[in-house]
Amino acid sequence: TQNKEFVCRGHDYERLEAFQQRMLNEFPHAIAMQHANQPDETIFQAEAQYLQIYAVTPIPENQEVLQRDGIPDNIKSFYKVNHIWRFRYDRPFHKGTKDKENEFKSLWVERTTLILVQSLPGISRWFEVEKREVVEMSPLENAIEVLENKNQQLRTLISQCQTRQMQNINPLTMCLNGVIDAAVNGGVARYQEAFFVKEYILNHPEDGEKITRLRELTLEQAQILEFGLAVHEKVVPQDMRPLHKKLVDQFFVMKSSLGI
Repeated sequence: TQNKEFVCRGHDYERLEAFQQRMLNEFPHAIAMQHANQPDETIFQAEAQYLQIYAVTPIPENQEVLQRDGIPDNIKSFYKVNHIWRFRYDRPFHKGTKDKENEFKSLWVERTTLILVQSLPGISRWFEVEKREVVEMSPLENAIEVLENKNQQLRTLISQCQTRQMQNINPLTMCLNGVIDAAVNGGVARYQEAFFVKEYILNHPEDGEKITRLRELTLEQAQILEFGLAVHEKVVPQDMRPLHKKLVDQFFVMKSSLGI
């Protein structure tokens, strides 16, 4: 199987390090490569055996099932990791000069999509990659995706909390804290400085729709957070009240910094 690429489904709850060790035990003469970059020609032509192992993210085929309201979470979780043909991994990199004050301005993502010969899981736990596609996502596209994912994550946690599917509200508390804290210390405001300023808008006339989309997502996030804090207030235990109050205070700071 020289110079072939496979996607393999590890054991349940198996960590990447454990999987890597298991593979190296199976191929005792192999040299493990410590990065996910495309190997150069010398590696492909080498006599020695190399193993390159890294984590990939499944791309579900049934997007409409995942986005439809009213479908139980356990069914959604099933579709997120089963019947999957396509997987991807992202490699962040900086193009041009890196702004020390605001790294988002130059943060590009190289996204590689791997398409398999057959969907996982199948008879086997691993299948060969038939095709790989590589695209570059601009800093603005990257920002849009980060916000879309975060808004979706917040919505899911809030609805689980509302419908009492969550015995422990810590995941919601941590998520609210992470988003509000990041926003107060830069987060969304950094996006404003990078993409909503005259200079960027004039230099990138083709990005008009995307800038509008990012603006919508920013406002949407503020609405989700406000609703999330209201839900959180109803269920937060006594000992976490001070943290809740801190979040509410920080949220007001965030709103005013966004000009809402």
